[in-house]
Parts: sequence; C-alpha cells; structure tokens
Amino acid sequence: MKVFADRRLAVLVAGQYSPLLVQLVTGPILARALGPADRGYLGVALILVSVIPVFASVGTPAAARRLIAEGSDVATARYAAARSNPVIFVVTVVMSVVAVYVWFSGLDSVEKLAIFVLLGLSYFGAVRMTILSLAVSEGSTNIIARYQIVGACLSGIGICGLAVAGRIDIVSVCIVYAVSQLGQFAAICRFGRGGHRDRKIDRKYALKSLPGQISDVLLIRVDQLLCSLFLGAHATGIYVVAFSYAFVAFPLVHSVGLRISGGKGREELVKNSVRIPLTVLFGALCFGVVWSAAAVWVVPLLFGSDYSESVHVAAILTFGVVLFSSATVNVQAALSLGRAHLISVIGLAAVCLEVVAVVVLGDARTVTTIAVVGVLASGVYYVLSLLVRQRTVLGARNEDSIERDGSVVPASGGAERG
Repeated sequence: MKVFADRRLAVLVAGQYSPLLVQLVTGPILARALGPADRGYLGVALILVSVIPVFASVGTPAAARRLIAEGSDVATARYAAARSNPVIFVVTVVMSVVAVYVWFSGLDSVEKLAIFVLLGLSYFGAVRMTILSLAVSEGSTNIIARYQIVGACLSGIGICGLAVAGRIDIVSVCIVYAVSQLGQFAAICRFGRGGHRDRKIDRKYALKSLPGQISDVLLIRVDQLLCSLFLGAHATGIYVVAFSYAFVAFPLVHSVGLRISGGKGREELVKNSVRIPLTVLFGALCFGVVWSAAAVWVVPLLFGSDYSESVHVAAILTFGVVLFSSATVNVQAALSLGRAHLISVIGLAAVCLEVVAVVVLGDARTVTTIAVVGVLASGVYYVLSLLVRQRTVLGARNEDSIERDGSVVPASGGAERG
C-alpha cells in the first residue's frame, strides 16, 4: 500500500511540474529559432488555445459538476454535458475564424491555415474541461496528472525533435501542439463513460458560472493579447518571452502559499486571517526582487541577444506574477468560507480594469506601459481578494458567535466556483 501511495504521489508531482520543466527547455529553443515576430504570433496562438475553450464551453463544466453535487454519477453528468457539444463546436469554429482574422492577418495562407486548425482543435480542449472538472469532483487526481504529463511529453519531444532536425517554423510547431492536444484528449477520453441516466444540465447556472471561468483564464493572459492587438508581432514576441521568464515564479509561490495556507479548518482561517496572507506576500515579494534582478543575466543567456528588450519587461512582470500567485492564498480561503462568487466578480473586474487602462493609454502604449498596467491589475486583484477574505472572515466570526450563543445553526456548504 505504501508503494502504491508513493507511486501515486510521484505521478501527481510529475503532473504538476512537467509542464514547467518542458517550458523551461522549449521556451528558449522556440525563441531563438523563430525570432521575436514569429514567437509573438505563436505565443498569441497558444494563449487563444487556452482562452477559446472557456468561451466555447459556455459554462458546461461547472454545470456538469453541479449534477455531481446533486447526486448524479460521472457517466450521467458527462452524457448531459455532451449534449452541448454541437454548440461548443460551432462557437469554437466561429471564434477561430475571428481570431485568425484579428490576430494573424500578417501571416501567409499556409501559416494561417495551420493556426486555424490548431485553434479549431480547441473544441477538444472544451470537452476536456468538462472531463477534468468531473475528475476533480470525483477526486481522480491521477486523471489530471495523466493529462498534464502526456501534453508535456508530446510537446517537449516534438519541439526538441524539430530543433534537432532544424525544422522549427510556425507551421511545424502548430502541428506539434495539435498532436499534443489530441494526445491529451485521448489520454482522458474514457473517463466517466458507461451506463447513464437521462439528465440535463442547468443552462442558466452554466451561463452564471461563465464570467468566473473567463476571469480565471484571462487575468494573466489578456495583456499579451492586447499587446499583439495594439503593438504588433515583434513587440508581442518581446513581451511573450518576458512573461515566460516571469511566470517561472508562479509554481513556486503558488505551491509554497498553498502549503502554508492549505488544509486549514474554518477556525484556523479566522485566527490567521492576517498573518498567513501577509507572510506569503512578504516571502513572495522577496523572491520577486531576486528573480526580477536576475533577469539582467538570465534572459539574454536563455533567449539570446534578440530579446534584450525583454529584460526590463521581465523584471516588471515578475512582480505581477508574484502578486497574482500570492492572491491564491486569499482565493483558497474565500472558497473554503463560501465566497466563490465574489472571487469571480473581482477577477472579472480586474480584467476589465486592465483592458480599459490599456485602451486609455493611447499613444503611450508600449511593452513597458502594458507591463506596468498588468502589474497594477494583479495588485488590484490581490487587494480585492484580501478584502473578500477579510469580509468572509468577519462573516465567519459572526456565525461562530451566533453558534456559541445557540440561537441559530449556521448554514452548511459552500458555493462552487465555476
């Protein structure tokens, strides 16, 4: 039994960190081989591969999870969600066409076709979201780890193979990531299949959960899309490389923060409502200072002299990533105490603030000013998440005092985050 537990832990750790390790290897390879402009196009394409499924799924994953919470089995929930697949497919195709027209008009026809196919395969990404959401509901973490490991291995081996063959270009890289998407879907597609009852998902609930899912996926990605929209491919390549350097801080701060704050009961969350988040923030900022300063040496070493402009942008964006990842401590506390809907609202507010700020910049828009706006948006998100946590804690204290008086029994359960 101990051997099985150790093996399962190893799989979970591999699933969590394999994408980061592959990114550390393939990121510099792609940046050096493609150059800033093509790297910018590819970066935007990969962001859209993450964003399109969220819009196309129209909240189906959250609605499927609600069926599980209401007592349905996984097979029934998956069958109910599958009824939305035709709508998901149509929305995916339409969004892919619009995305190619808006962001990739400067490419030739073959490159446009390759990117369109890659974006169109986001349909499987939307279906994957539902499967993974059901796996989370069932506690099947091995399914999630399998999905991450397969994707990391296929993309890593594919990119390294192209590098050895000297065949790295936008079309070949899109093919690698398309194969990776299909492989990820194949790795988990059998989960939840079997006998099922005839149930339907709640469409209204699905639509209500959509804003929270959109804010989750856009909050640390929308700045790169805006950079591409307003500044062009070359500037986006500079920005994407800077962000890839800064994002290395996320898994470390995120993991340490959850380790410190995770597994806490309601009373502990109330008791440590100030000390824990400020401790995590202080430690994260200390790491951010070191990692930001290291950009002067690390960015040119990894990505080459073509990305010298990325150095100061990476130094700035590091603090945005640090603030965002530190906010996860407050987010997890708020989720544990039943304020998931407020977390979704503040995430969407931070995204809207960032978009408006970049638009208002006008002629002052540069990679530097957009990076500063991104950091400020992350700062706003952190402050709002802390306020939501404190408000939650105040509510918890009131409920605890009422329970001690014996006048009212507090309601149980918490809201599900979409």
